[in-house]
Amino acid sequence: MEFTVARMTSRPDTALVRYDCECGCKPNAKYQQNSTDVGHEHCCCGNVHFVGPNARAELEAYLAARKTTGEDESRGQYTITEVTVAAPWGGAIPVAYGIPEHSSH
Repeated sequence: MEFTVARMTSRPDTALVRYDCECGCKPNAKYQQNSTDVGHEHCCCGNVHFVGPNARAELEAYLAARKTTGEDESRGQYTITEVTVAAPWGGAIPVAYGIPEHSSH
């Protein structure tokens, strides 16, 4: 998965971290500079990404909560990967993403 990072013109302290999904969607998650909040987006095909500090822990908690309600039952297990992307203001932003065993591509 290849991520693109852009600074929001209306909020220069906020980055949009997005990718072009095989299903045709362009999911994006917002991250505000120096924030402890984590942004995320879940694509229609099942891929999901979290952006910000503790991205992996937040992603794992999100997927665990969905599993308890049966929301991702047909998707199987998720493979989780962590990367960093260059922040538009310098430095790096952590990203964690999950790809389901069975997606709806």
